[in-house]
Amino acid sequence: MVDERDSIDHELLSLCGMLRWFDRDLLLTLTSNTASAVASFLASDLVVSVPELVAFRLRDDLRVEWLTRLRADQPQTELTLRTQVFRYFLTRIEHAAQPTLRSAEDDCLYQLGELFLLIAARREWHLITQYVSAVRAAALQQARYVHQLLFYDGFVAIRTQDYDSGQQILQELLDQPELSADLRVQVLNALGQAHWFQARYDQAISMYQQVHQQACILENLPYQGYALLNMGMVYSEIGRYERALDLSSQSLQVFRLLGDSTREAQALYEIGNNAMQLGRWVDAQQYFQQAIQLYQAIGIVAQLANLYSCQGFLYHMLGEEDQSESAYRRGLAEAQSADHGDAALTMDNLLHLGFLYQTQQRWDSALEAYAEATTLAERLRNQHALALIAYRRGDVFKHQANAAAALSAYQQAITSIEELRGSTENEEIKIGLLGTSQQIYEAMVLLCLECGHTRAAFDYVERARSRAFLDLLMKKAPELYRVVDQPVVTLGEVQQQLPAGALILEYFALGVLPQGEHVLNKLPKQNTRLREHLTLPAQILLFAITCDRYEVHRVQFNPNLLRPAPNDPVPGRHLLQERKLTHLYDQLLRPIEHLLPECNLLYVIPHGPLHYVPFVALRSANNGYLLNTNGPALALAPSATILLRNCLGHALGRGTGMLALGYNGTGDRALQYAEIEAQAVAALMHGNAWTGTIPKIERLLTEGTHARWLHIAGHATYNTLDPLDSTLYVGPQEALSARTIIAQLDLQADLVILSACTSGLSQIAPGDELFGLQRAFLYAGAATVICTLWEATDVVTLLVMERFYQAQLQGQAPAAALRDTLAAVRSMTGFELAATVRRWRDVYQVEAAPFNELEAAALQQGHALPYADPQHWAPFMLIGRPT
Repeated sequence: MVDERDSIDHELLSLCGMLRWFDRDLLLTLTSNTASAVASFLASDLVVSVPELVAFRLRDDLRVEWLTRLRADQPQTELTLRTQVFRYFLTRIEHAAQPTLRSAEDDCLYQLGELFLLIAARREWHLITQYVSAVRAAALQQARYVHQLLFYDGFVAIRTQDYDSGQQILQELLDQPELSADLRVQVLNALGQAHWFQARYDQAISMYQQVHQQACILENLPYQGYALLNMGMVYSEIGRYERALDLSSQSLQVFRLLGDSTREAQALYEIGNNAMQLGRWVDAQQYFQQAIQLYQAIGIVAQLANLYSCQGFLYHMLGEEDQSESAYRRGLAEAQSADHGDAALTMDNLLHLGFLYQTQQRWDSALEAYAEATTLAERLRNQHALALIAYRRGDVFKHQANAAAALSAYQQAITSIEELRGSTENEEIKIGLLGTSQQIYEAMVLLCLECGHTRAAFDYVERARSRAFLDLLMKKAPELYRVVDQPVVTLGEVQQQLPAGALILEYFALGVLPQGEHVLNKLPKQNTRLREHLTLPAQILLFAITCDRYEVHRVQFNPNLLRPAPNDPVPGRHLLQERKLTHLYDQLLRPIEHLLPECNLLYVIPHGPLHYVPFVALRSANNGYLLNTNGPALALAPSATILLRNCLGHALGRGTGMLALGYNGTGDRALQYAEIEAQAVAALMHGNAWTGTIPKIERLLTEGTHARWLHIAGHATYNTLDPLDSTLYVGPQEALSARTIIAQLDLQADLVILSACTSGLSQIAPGDELFGLQRAFLYAGAATVICTLWEATDVVTLLVMERFYQAQLQGQAPAAALRDTLAAVRSMTGFELAATVRRWRDVYQVEAAPFNELEAAALQQGHALPYADPQHWAPFMLIGRPT
């Protein structure tokens, strides 16, 4: 059986596939077919009638088939035919009588929209401008098409780096209430690109999420794919490669379903790029090659600059430097092409070429390439690129022994970074394929120390770590920015406020590697000179500060070794082996051990993986724990800035009385003693206890703000994706988040105790620490917070809290009280525990069975010490003001 389509001219079928309607005159004008061939085609069952237009259209199944075939096999032909169709309908507008003008406009603007997608993929912005001008000259009558032309104006302005003009046009369009839903999706997508190109990544992601949501509602499959692909590219740029890989792979399926070869090639490129960043070299090579072949097949050479650049980077990673340079130069040639040149791609290729020269010690060539890249980055207003280029220039100067030039370049890089505050929620700010903001600060600190600028080194440490929380807030809760913004302290300020006998140990971890799959972790070991330029040697700097003394020590210990295993539910406990605790004492405390005899108050400010270290459990070779009744009281702090501004800056005695909240919860995770604990400490301190299922949050936000002591016992959860959503559960359906604490809780408390499971767990990230509940309470006004590094048992928690509050009633300062309490629990015998349990059973008058079992187990211990192991007492930590 002969298929009727075999006798029809393929050009005719392709043309009809992109037309919403056609008639005899249109087909005779746009094709070379004879009148009889056209008549035969219109009489076949390949077409269906459109009576209201006195015209025809291709059958739906054939239309999809031929468009798909055309896009897969002859994409250049689609562009040619679309252009012819557009010009045909533009002529109809110019000659249409009033009754048919609206129809002519509909047809012309539909084809312009389809043509726009093809031209945009080829980056031929001048063609879009040319066609828009031609349509505008035809004096359109319908407002929706006036809006469409304005959209094209705004889009082209953004893609040619005229951001202010483009954003103004697009924002004014969004403000139009009559803007069509389809066009609104396109405007949101273009605004997402404007934010993205100016390194405002969070705003870009927000826009693309809106695009995807609206496209799903409208069943607009192409823009669903565009949104997925664009989000993937943004996530890739800020270093979240797994997320980027997932989104790009989803977009690939959409574009293959659509038969859109152009976007399919782009998705292949993005997948290859993310695979490369994850060190999946073979996958990356395969996807890059598929993308190159597809782009070459469809005749789009503008995009090859990206692919050649990625191939160059891949070859560089593998140590194949000649092939790397060759690929970069091919990419540079494409990016600088007069027909489809792109300033951003030119900048990227120059930057990467400069870095290749740098690793080859071709210093002058590297600086030359960086200078050209800087000019383009300034024109593009790309602060991330400016920071990276300045950083790399600083590295070159440092290798040339030009310390003054290196210091100046690093300072330029840091200035660029700090102008980007709040531009991204990713705390390990990604500023390019070849570095992070944390590395820039690390390089500056090290260079300051090498030049003898030790006080400046401390200042840069504080700048590196104490303000990254603001970046999080700008995305998650920008209204809180002013609440927590504050100037960074200097070393001079710290020393002025320290009393005699106080010692600050501020740690700064260098060479911390990203976790999981990452290009740095997959870099071939033999490529040593590249590794030298990508990472700093892993080590720890220790700043020891008293009111009249300042020391800096380099600890040759790899901080990456302190990390727990992935998904470890109790991070920190993996370090509790005796030999590890002794080793960590030797590494982290031995250099300043000569300062400890004169120290009665020790502040520890960890950094990065050092936050997992249970400092109270560190012990010297003679088995003496750092925490002992004859030793210093110990307090931790997120940074010197937070310690001085938030903790020591609060006057004591602002609040009055005790408020204790307790909730056991329900189900498998129900606690036994949380409510008992709240009642016990409230009774001891002559305060109030809110326990059980009674509502608590609204009362806490009003009545609870005046308490001097605030105690919360129950469950807590930590949200790694949104630390401000970390939550304390204080009742059924009552979750108190860190965001609410900062925004709505205005505390006068001297002390907040979070006796909650995982209350001390926080996101450990380069640049700053403690993005969890404890920091929220410090910002809400608490001078001191006590919490746990990992989950302590109910019994130990009750023991610690009861003894701690007894010490408070006797007038002991919080840090000293906690020190002595933990030492007492550590040395408690089984007989002493049994006596305590009997008292609890009598005093609290609760179900006796659990207490009976506990008492029996304690008696079996006899004179043994059931809680001597640090896993029981070491998780408790005091953060903030110790006195």
